[in-house]
Amino acid sequence: QVLLQVLIILTGNYNFFNLLTIVLTFSLLDEEHVGRWLGRPRRKQAGAPPCSAAAWPPGPRSFLAALLELATYGLLLYWSVRFFSLEINWEKKLLDSKVAFTYHEFTTGLRTVTLPLVGLAFLSLCGEILAALYRCTCVRGCFWKLWATLQWVVFSAATVAMFAVSLVPFTYIDYESNGQLWPGIHRMFSAVERFQVVNSYGLFRRMTGVGGRPEVVLEGSYDGQSWTEIEFMYKPGNVSVAPPVVAPHQPRLDWQMWFAALGHHSSSPWFASFVHRLLQGKEDVIRLLQLDESRYPFSARPPTYIRAQLYKYWFASGAESSRGPAPWWRRQHVQEFFPTVSLGDPALETLLEQHGLK
Repeated sequence: QVLLQVLIILTGNYNFFNLLTIVLTFSLLDEEHVGRWLGRPRRKQAGAPPCSAAAWPPGPRSFLAALLELATYGLLLYWSVRFFSLEINWEKKLLDSKVAFTYHEFTTGLRTVTLPLVGLAFLSLCGEILAALYRCTCVRGCFWKLWATLQWVVFSAATVAMFAVSLVPFTYIDYESNGQLWPGIHRMFSAVERFQVVNSYGLFRRMTGVGGRPEVVLEGSYDGQSWTEIEFMYKPGNVSVAPPVVAPHQPRLDWQMWFAALGHHSSSPWFASFVHRLLQGKEDVIRLLQLDESRYPFSARPPTYIRAQLYKYWFASGAESSRGPAPWWRRQHVQEFFPTVSLGDPALETLLEQHGLK
């Protein structure tokens, strides 16, 4: 998980989200497991009963655990090379990759492994529960043994219930498998869903921008004929400007502009207010776009008209560069995102009043 987040940080732009995830994953590290890799001797528990885990022979178990872990890493590496056609281009000193499976093969594979993974997880859970019960029998004293057994019953029931309700969001990756779950599990999930006890993984399980990154480009004008693009500090705009590294900073306006580009402007009512403030020349709002006043094309006086266009952006390849600065992006116009408006425009006034932003 840490490696995944590091790779996302190196190739994406999710500000501090990945850092938060890494911090959370450290809480899941097992002291014994980490200590083994760091070469630290295993801590011995004084007075451990003969049947406890601390008294078991550590040699064979540690060897098998390490062997299983290495086998898992090996399989992950093999599958990565196979399914993504990883090849080293020694001439260009690059690692080439491409998706070596179709969407149908992907969905078929998911359908094949989802329910078996559920079964494997259930068997693993049963093993842990039985191991915990076995440790309860090793507790000395009738009272403490009864107390340990009572704890085992409570925690086992809670764990099984949590496991059951988590199967619903887990199987969202394959709706056919989700439909094959026992109806009682769906009823349990519906009963606790409002408490957000379990959730499906990730902020963006279905990534956007596969067919091009949607971006809203603002344009301003004094006469309604000659238009000038308004650049932001962070988000894509000018195709010749490299994407900046911002993590862990969170550029809130640029981030919201990306969400706005995913739908109609009516789904982002704040956008009308944003345009209105730019037409008014509000300095606080302008500084959200550009801290350097010289980079804002309407620093002398506010634009008379503003409109917004929707584009699809892709990273440019080396072959697309021609004379002049090599472009970082290539883009294609999709449609108008926000109509041409000015101060006092009835359409703009209606939008502001509709959402209580005037």
